[in-house]
Amino acid sequence: MGTKDVSCARLAARQEGMLHRDQALRAGLSLRQIQWRVRTGRWQRVHPGVYREAGAPTSWRASLHALVLWLGPDCVLSHRTAAELHGFPRYEATHALDVTVFRRVRESPGVRAHRTSHLASRELATISGLRVTSIERTLLDVSATEPQQHAQACLDHALSRKLTTLDRLEAFLLRHTGHAGVAFLKALVHRYRGGDGPGESELESRVFELLDDEGLPRPVRQQTVIAGGRTRRLDFRFPGTRVVLEADGYAYHSNIASFERDRARANALTLKGFRVLQWTWSAMKEHPARLLDELRVLLELEGGRHAA
Repeated sequence: MGTKDVSCARLAARQEGMLHRDQALRAGLSLRQIQWRVRTGRWQRVHPGVYREAGAPTSWRASLHALVLWLGPDCVLSHRTAAELHGFPRYEATHALDVTVFRRVRESPGVRAHRTSHLASRELATISGLRVTSIERTLLDVSATEPQQHAQACLDHALSRKLTTLDRLEAFLLRHTGHAGVAFLKALVHRYRGGDGPGESELESRVFELLDDEGLPRPVRQQTVIAGGRTRRLDFRFPGTRVVLEADGYAYHSNIASFERDRARANALTLKGFRVLQWTWSAMKEHPARLLDELRVLLELEGGRHAA
C-alpha cells in the first residue's frame, strides 16, 4: 500500500471507514485514481463524493459520518438523530438520519432534511466528532415534530440528568418565540415550576382520598420535628410510626438550590430515623396503586417493628 493510500486509510478510520473525495485529493490521489478504486470495489460510493472503504462497518454512526461528509459545514445532525446521540431513551435505537441544513439539498433515501436559515453557536454541540444541535435546540425540534409524550420524556430525561435546567430552557425559549414547539415546551416549563400545580388544600384532599379509598389510616398533617439541626415540618406522618409522606405539586424544581434543599431535608429526616416516601401530584394521578403498595410495605414494616 502506497503512502497516499495509507493516509486515506488513516483518515477513513477516524470517520467510521468513510472518506470524502476532497480528502482523498488532498492526500495526493488524482480523480482518475479515485475512480479506479471505485470501479475495482476498493471504495464504495455512499453519497455524491463520499466513499466507504471495502470491509468497513455499515453502522449507524458510519452513516452519520457519511452524511456529514456529503453535506459539509452547511449541516447539523438534529431532531431524532440528535436525540439519540444525546442519549434520550425514547430514541436510543431509532438510528434515524435527521439533519438540519442551511441550503436546499438533494434528497437521499432514508435522510430527513430540515431547512433553517440560521443556528446560533450556542445551539450547537459536538458528540464523538459529530456536530449536533444542543440539548435545548434538540428539545425544541423534537417538540415541534414528534409526539408530545416523546418530547416530554426527553425533557424529563434532560432535567433528571441535569443536562439542562428550567432556567436555561426558559431563556432559550424566549429567544425563539414563534418557533414550532415553543408553546408546548413553555407549557411544560410553567407546569414543572408549579404554575398550574394544585393548591395545598387540593393536594391534601387528594392524599386523603387515596388513603380513604384503600382503608388506610389518615396521617397527621404538619407535625414539627427537629432533624439535621433544624425545625422540620412534616407534610404527613402516620401516628405511632416513623413513616412520613412528603407531597409535592410536581416532580421537578425550578432551580438547583431548591432541589438541593429538598434532598438535604430528606437526608436529615432519614438520619433521624424516619421512613420517607415522596409523592408527586403527577404520580398520584398516573400510578396511585404503586404509591399505595409502597406505603403498605412501610406500614407493615413499622407494625413488625412494634410487634418485635
